[in-house]
Amino acid sequence: MNPRRASGTSPRSTGRRAGGRSLAGRSGGQRGNNGRNFLRFFNKKWFILVFMTTVLLVVGVFGFIILNAKKYNMEEIKESLDESSVILDRNGKKALPLGGDNREVVDLDDVKSPELMQAFLAVEDERFYEHNGVDYKGLARAVVKNIIALGKAEGASTITMQVSRNAVMKGRREKTYSRKLDEITVALNLEKDYSKKDILEVYLNYIDLGNNVKGIKMAAKIYFDKDITKEKLEPHEIALLAGLPKAPYGYDPFRHKEKALQRRNVVLNKMAEDTALPNDPIITEEEAEKYKKMPLGVKKEAVQKHLKNDKFYAYKNIVLDELKERYNITDLKQFANDGFKIQTSLDPKIQQAAEDALANEAFFVNKQTGAKMPADQLNAAMTFLDPKTGEIVAVGGGRGYRPTYLNWAQQGIQPGSTMKPITVFGPAVEEHGFNEYTPVKDAPIDINGYTPKNSSGRFYGDITLQEVVNKSLNASTIRILHEVVKKGPAAKYAEKAGIKLTDKDKQSLAALGLGGMTKGTTTTQMAQAYASFANVSTGENRDAHTIRKITNSAGEVVKPKTKIKKHKVFSKKTAWYMTRMLKNNVEQGTGTNAQIAGYDVAGKTGTTQNSKEAWFVGYTPRYVGAVTVFNMKGNAVNLSGGGYAAPIFKSVLSVALEGKAPQKFQNPGVEEPRPPFRLKPVQDLRGGYDPASQSVQLQWSDASDRLEYKVQRSENGQDWKEIGKTSEGTFTDDNIKKPEGGGWFGGGESRSYSYRVIAVDTEAQGGEPKESEPSNVVTVQVTSREEPPGDEGDEKPDHPNDKRGNGRHGKNKEDEENDIFGWW
Repeated sequence: MNPRRASGTSPRSTGRRAGGRSLAGRSGGQRGNNGRNFLRFFNKKWFILVFMTTVLLVVGVFGFIILNAKKYNMEEIKESLDESSVILDRNGKKALPLGGDNREVVDLDDVKSPELMQAFLAVEDERFYEHNGVDYKGLARAVVKNIIALGKAEGASTITMQVSRNAVMKGRREKTYSRKLDEITVALNLEKDYSKKDILEVYLNYIDLGNNVKGIKMAAKIYFDKDITKEKLEPHEIALLAGLPKAPYGYDPFRHKEKALQRRNVVLNKMAEDTALPNDPIITEEEAEKYKKMPLGVKKEAVQKHLKNDKFYAYKNIVLDELKERYNITDLKQFANDGFKIQTSLDPKIQQAAEDALANEAFFVNKQTGAKMPADQLNAAMTFLDPKTGEIVAVGGGRGYRPTYLNWAQQGIQPGSTMKPITVFGPAVEEHGFNEYTPVKDAPIDINGYTPKNSSGRFYGDITLQEVVNKSLNASTIRILHEVVKKGPAAKYAEKAGIKLTDKDKQSLAALGLGGMTKGTTTTQMAQAYASFANVSTGENRDAHTIRKITNSAGEVVKPKTKIKKHKVFSKKTAWYMTRMLKNNVEQGTGTNAQIAGYDVAGKTGTTQNSKEAWFVGYTPRYVGAVTVFNMKGNAVNLSGGGYAAPIFKSVLSVALEGKAPQKFQNPGVEEPRPPFRLKPVQDLRGGYDPASQSVQLQWSDASDRLEYKVQRSENGQDWKEIGKTSEGTFTDDNIKKPEGGGWFGGGESRSYSYRVIAVDTEAQGGEPKESEPSNVVTVQVTSREEPPGDEGDEKPDHPNDKRGNGRHGKNKEDEENDIFGWW
């Protein structure tokens, strides 16, 4: 018992006597009671009430949305599914759909393999026959996972929701709860109005299954060459098809065999499981293990047999890659069906010219035997772009290119000598002052056992850089790289230009100087690299790309994750000097087969070791193009860049330039390259006697300001004595003896003086020659005959071409006599 209570003191009076402390204690006690009372409010009934209220609100809102949501009939859904995202050309016209446009509709009752539909349901929606369009269990599980991961509306899409998504998602790329709610409402309405078979049939007829194909009927044809209305599919074939919807581009069995094999085996395991579907499992576990050991069984020839629309596929392939890399679009299947417009730089005219060239058998003939070479022996690829913008206008992916094939424009191929301008010649101009006239030594060279040789089998001695370019010489190129440019700077310029190198390439003279790269490079990379030369006014290039802009159905622009970058590769002086050399190579060197009448073309050929690959990379002021021709099997054809790649380049670019006014390469305002000084003997010495001054006048062409000239004289043609020096192209010898006797009527004596000139280089260094060989000899005859009086204005020096030195200023004897008698 409380002692204070026992003495009769009330709590109230006690509190007053306690003053502030008692008040404080009282206050604390009050708060404690209030806290307990507050917690009592959150009892079990309260939680039930809140939960019920929340449920009612959700149900009410959800019901309101369903009742007011737009309803779609199945025909609208089909039309929506048929309208995929489109690729527009540079003129804004539809070029081709982004998704598949090859489709054949099939009634599911006609399919000979009912296990095919069962497999799709097992993988995509195993409770398909139990739900009413929405799998609430799966949806709840996905929402919880998304809350934990802070994600948005991932997963839990039923087949009905996937069908409805294409109607409500046009242009709505972001994954939001509102979008998911729209899918749900449309799915619920579809389930009310249509049967399960109707919905599944639409799904299986319109789903994108890769390689420009929609629907299970066409997919079975291009992958297995089977008509599912006439033939049964094997379990491993069914598993492959059922595994594609998750990522039809990532699991492409032609391009990504290992991934496709792994995905197929996962589906085989699923087919052997017990699920909520009737007739499960579809196969036994023993059968699953058996079929997992089988190959994919796809047939590449079936693609060409059954695919109908195949125009511009190679360009489309580049666009798909760019969507993943620049726009970070990973779900290409869904993006392809979402009604986006992809504006590209595709030029249909040039693209068609590229495809026509690849289809022209005349370009793929064994020149030794005359035999036409099939695509599986001799293939080719190309990329053409606008150097100012980096926009790709045309792509050639290979002969007879189909969606299932490798796009060879994106595959690494050793570039041969087309690397030289980027890694050796350009840097030599940029950092070491080289130009087309720079002397280069082409002779045997041994660098730690590496002894590069020229394709001609000979060496050319002291030549100019222009000759190295035109003859595509290996020995002198490696000498410049090893002794002047060095490997580090060479690799730096390659990477700045857009060429990807391995670490091994960066340390290899053969890779950097002659294009013997570990993984090779692509026609797209080479075209981008040469754009730095084509842009003579800047020496810059831009990332090669196809996409200009992407808009959704509302006209809103989709922003890329990575912007197109500009790269400063060379100075404008280097770009101009290289353009001069590469233009000369097309006019007089290995690239003559790339000439286009009336147009300036510059470029470089390339041929790899054993002539397995051949290249031509060239440009005009408007376009840059890179073409490669290569042996698919061994060394089927002895290739050369000038003989095989250059004619293809010419054929495509001729179409591209058709109807366009010729453009010339223009000097961007830099000093033109001047040939290096070479000491040469004077070859045009001339002279004559001037009676008025009684001296011999000599003249010759002064070749340079750095020259001084020694003038030598002889009276017998043998004993030469120096009589003076001059830095000009003229000299006066007034130290001569005039013969005595004679008069107006002749009869006097004469003397002969011979002259020659030696050029002296006043700036010669090291081992350079300082004096030239003597010039041509001029002999001047001086007579004692006197002239009759006349006007000073009649006195003229000898004619420059008169080397007779007759003392009468270039006049012969008959002219002299006529003058005398005329005066008399």
